Amino acid sequence: MITDLHHTTLFVSDIDRSIDFYRDVLGLELVSRSDAWGGTYLGKVCGMPDTDMRLNIALIGVGPKGKIFELIEVLQPLGEPTDVSSRGRGIARIGFEVDDIDSAVAKLKERGVTFLSDVITVAVEEGQHYSDGKAVKFLDPDGIVLELAATPGSWPGDLRPAASARRLLPPPPPSTLAGALGGVFVRCVR
Repeated sequence: MITDLHHTTLFVSDIDRSIDFYRDVLGLELVSRSDAWGGTYLGKVCGMPDTDMRLNIALIGVGPKGKIFELIEVLQPLGEPTDVSSRGRGIARIGFEVDDIDSAVAKLKERGVTFLSDVITVAVEEGQHYSDGKAVKFLDPDGIVLELAATPGSWPGDLRPAASARRLLPPPPPSTLAGALGGVFVRCVR
């Protein structure tokens, strides 16, 4: 049935500012950009039949396997951007894997990024998901939580991140920005 992750989408308030951040600050690839893209077909697929939905969209490439996420600035209809299906729940964060987390943090600090904490080592029982991995979170220009994650040198058995299914946890309350690393919750409240 599901064979891979196709894309993730972030609603942003200013497409140019967001492209500058993801491309120039984080060093990701701008794959393509389309302005005033869409039409009634987009309104229909988003659950708003007969709506001429228009947006600015940028595709951002991550990593050697060409994973994509979309930055979307909704132009019309005016109002809070949402797919009808999201119903007040959204993405908790996007995590980016890095080889050297301390070096990545230092480079991003030089570029003006402020982090929500120091780098932490995930302290869970040995052999559990993310055991001894390192992580740190920060915000993009729209306040979307982003995470840098570094995995330990070796993962026991099938617990390697690329080979394992992620454990699903219940969603956090809508009033908090929360992240789950293994069995440990890290709450980030704005």
